[in-house]
Amino acid sequence: MLAFTSVWIGLISLVVAMTMWVYRPAFTDASITIVLYFAAPGAMCLAGLVLWAYRKEPPQAGIRSQRLQAKVAVFLALASAVIVYALIIGSQKFESIDATAGAIYNRPQGRWSG
Repeated sequence: MLAFTSVWIGLISLVVAMTMWVYRPAFTDASITIVLYFAAPGAMCLAGLVLWAYRKEPPQAGIRSQRLQAKVAVFLALASAVIVYALIIGSQKFESIDATAGAIYNRPQGRWSG
């Protein structure tokens, strides 16, 4: 049940991250907090618990499927965190280069320069 829950939490975090990417008004502090502090780490924690609990168990059909669910949950959580971090890095405002900034240094100087 933990593996199943971790997959759903990872999927929800990926959906929220994709929503922030497609619909920019959803890119708020609350949605960033939900994905980066609760959903993605929660999914990875639950998936890690499943992988840790079954690390020495012999491979059976049920255990293999839970391990696969846990690995998918880790992938979904990592993908959502990468998307949100890329959005955060990409949202920084860069100063544009002003084409007239050097004009004061390039104007002619001297007696007859108008």
